[in-house]
Amino acid sequence: MAESTIFLLIIGAALIAVMYFFNLTWIDPLFVIIIMGLLIMPGVYAAITSGPFVPSSRKRHKAMISLADLDPDDIVYDLGCGDGRFVFTAAPFVKKAIGYELSIPLYLFGKLMSVFKSSKAQIRYGNIWKQDYKDADVIFCYLLPGAMKQFYKVVWPTLKPGTRVISNSFQIHDLKPVKKEDKVYLYEV
Repeated sequence: MAESTIFLLIIGAALIAVMYFFNLTWIDPLFVIIIMGLLIMPGVYAAITSGPFVPSSRKRHKAMISLADLDPDDIVYDLGCGDGRFVFTAAPFVKKAIGYELSIPLYLFGKLMSVFKSSKAQIRYGNIWKQDYKDADVIFCYLLPGAMKQFYKVVWPTLKPGTRVISNSFQIHDLKPVKKEDKVYLYEV
């Protein structure tokens, strides 16, 4: 959340500077500030309902990849992918890696990074609760406890048998993990 706020502040300051440099005084800086605030709102909603953006360590990324036991034919989803770091980490090992993000600044930053990384990973804008994961072989999530309960009620029943769910830091309360490594939990549908 802090990175997306800083990103928006930099963009907003740059827009205001361009307005004054090109003498675009007909545009009110308050308008720019309001637009920037509106761009932050989906990210605030996502932070409250699913969890804020908190980058994971490389050690956790390795544990998540290890527990997932990725196969070259796997289709992988990262729910609330943030800036896409983990999707980029998983992409070389799988057929398809897709990350969903609702925060507009984080989504844009992830899309920008995908251009520079020349990755086959896909960063998509969208609410994680309104997506179809029926083709998923692996789902990665770093969601707060309440969101993990919602995941179990909403998403879990739609997954095909054998789908591996890797949760960073938080357990699915009603299930016992198949494996655990460094606060990363593996579940199987």
